[in-house]
Amino acid sequence: MKLVACWLVLAGFAAVTGSCSISHRSGDFACEKQSDCSTGRSCIEGYCVASQVDAGGKTDAQPGACPAQCTSCDSTAKSCVIACALTNSCQQQVTCPAGWNCNIMCAGTRSCRNGISCAGSKSCTITCSGAQSCQGVTTCGSGPCNVDCSGAPSCNSVNCGLSCACDVACRTGSLCTTLTCKAPACNTTVPFRGCTSLNASCNTCP
Repeated sequence: MKLVACWLVLAGFAAVTGSCSISHRSGDFACEKQSDCSTGRSCIEGYCVASQVDAGGKTDAQPGACPAQCTSCDSTAKSCVIACALTNSCQQQVTCPAGWNCNIMCAGTRSCRNGISCAGSKSCTITCSGAQSCQGVTTCGSGPCNVDCSGAPSCNSVNCGLSCACDVACRTGSLCTTLTCKAPACNTTVPFRGCTSLNASCNTCP
């Protein structure tokens, strides 16, 4: 009986110590941008949220279907991610769905070569980091528009259009051969050539 009692005590102690060793790794799912998350998760309000896959193979971090253009989306917040990470990916014109906020990432070599249109979007953030990416005309909509051209050579043509606040960074090695800012006062050369919304007249967003 003493041996049985001792065994039960040891087993209980092991269970207690084992439970104390559990690591709650919620910090592993914190994010600041979509690229911080693994495949199948979307960066929503600072956390990598598991996405649902619809019949078309698109992922949706919230209930509802993603527009066909989106790689992943939050249909509640109308937030759309278009990820063009592969070489020669997104060869048709990339179009942000009307009424959505888009994060368009042209990271693959020669990705997004036939232009990007944000004409009907609420806002657009466009990253042209792939070599020879964004070679076509990139046109902003009426909402905020942020274009970062870091691939060499990237961004053949960028037009701020009717954007209420347009920021374009033509980093070293990028093209930006045809660049149309919101107004002449919005042109900038510091720290990179491009467009800025920092001047009062260059930001008319509500």
